[in-house]
Order: sequence, then structure tokens, then C-alpha cells
Amino acid sequence: MKEIIRNRTIRPSTRAKNSAYRVKVENAQKEDRIIIFIDHESRDFRKIYKCTGELFQDSDSIYFKAEEEGEGITINWRGEVIPEEIIGKIF
Repeated sequence: MKEIIRNRTIRPSTRAKNSAYRVKVENAQKEDRIIIFIDHESRDFRKIYKCTGELFQDSDSIYFKAEEEGEGITINWRGEVIPEEIIGKIF
């Protein structure tokens, strides 16, 4: 089992508002631990998600959209099975 970390930055300055963000993990084993850090290029925002490599067995990528409304940002994952948000302390 290995730990795989992916970082994504929400960049409204260079991306269309409705564009999806891709998280790619190639050759993940089912038992691998995947940690996904999402931040924003100009706002104080950070979300952390975790899942296992099992999520990447049928495809090497998963996708999310970032919806900004007022002061809030909502992460909407595509698909039925999605990563779990980590709140507070990691590990």
C-alpha cells in the first residue's frame, strides 16, 4: 500500500466557471491511499479529501466542479462514489 497525494488549485482567472477539474491517478492499486488537497488561487480556501485506489480502477481520473457563491465555495464531485472530506486533523 502506498500513499498518493494530488493537489488541485481552483483558478477562476484562467478557467471557465463551469469547467471541471480533473484528479488523475494512474496505476493505483485498490489498497492505495489517495489524499486530495484542493485550494484556491486567491481566496482563503482549503479542502482535503481521501479515498482508496479502488475509486480509480475503472478510470484513472475523477472530476469535480467548484461552485463559488458569495463568500462560499462548494466542491461537487462527479459520479456516484466520491472521496470523503477530511475535516479537522488529517490521520
